Amino acid sequence: MSHVAFATSAESADLTDDDRQLAAALREHDVTVDPAVWTDDGVDWAAFDAVLVRSCWDYHTRIGEFEDWVTRVSAETTLWNSPSAICWNSHQFYLRDLAGRGVETVSTDYVSGTDTRSLETVLDDNDWREAVVKPAVSAGADHVWRTDRARADSHQERYERLRAHEDILVQRFVPEVHDGQWSLLFADGEYTHALSKRPAAGDFRPQAHLGGTTALETPPPATREAGTAVVDAATAELGETPLYARVDGIEVDDTFTVFTLDLIAPSLGFEHQPAAAGALADAVVERLNRP
Repeated sequence: MSHVAFATSAESADLTDDDRQLAAALREHDVTVDPAVWTDDGVDWAAFDAVLVRSCWDYHTRIGEFEDWVTRVSAETTLWNSPSAICWNSHQFYLRDLAGRGVETVSTDYVSGTDTRSLETVLDDNDWREAVVKPAVSAGADHVWRTDRARADSHQERYERLRAHEDILVQRFVPEVHDGQWSLLFADGEYTHALSKRPAAGDFRPQAHLGGTTALETPPPATREAGTAVVDAATAELGETPLYARVDGIEVDDTFTVFTLDLIAPSLGFEHQPAAAGALADAVVERLNRP
């Protein structure tokens, strides 16, 4: 009998609804599942056959500590997703790598900490009237805001405070985001289901804690194919297939345009599609049984 841990944050130590469904599906394969808080120094990670990074939703607030934990745990047991996938995916400049492999990504100016341009200059350089500013290491729309040329000067101090600590992405604001976005889910490279996410009125961020709504929905075939191409591009970049992945994007002029690829701790939407938990459990068991 295999024994795996779901790495969580202290806030979700009792497992999320997603992870309860995945744990139940794994138990049907005689796999024992225990939650374990990633910041708990008392956990013996080597006691598990594998560790799945699941609801470590505070990782971006202590990224150095998290990366050290990833290195330590992967030296003791198997970690999914893999350390290389996690470290690559933790900094959103990975979008540049995906674009280099032909993935259609939202237009982005990658601002490193040494880039001294003003926010207004970044907008001018790209001929953008509106944009979204976000830290390169972020989750859950934390420290993400919308700006435009009229407000760029008043946002400059906020922009400089962020840039002083980390790299930044400035992305062209895409009005279609008001109509919602797609989240496409994959288990071991295979598409399982899709979620349609819509922001609250007057907002552009679809997260539930900001008033957004989520529903199971069937995407157009071209959107599904584009999402698969994103996972294929990540697989080529990493030299391995992620165990689980979520691709977020929107339709712009009939083209699926990627915002993010989450390989670290994505919500997987099993409450909307329970059968997908079984597909991921099958993928976990297949990997556990590999020689």
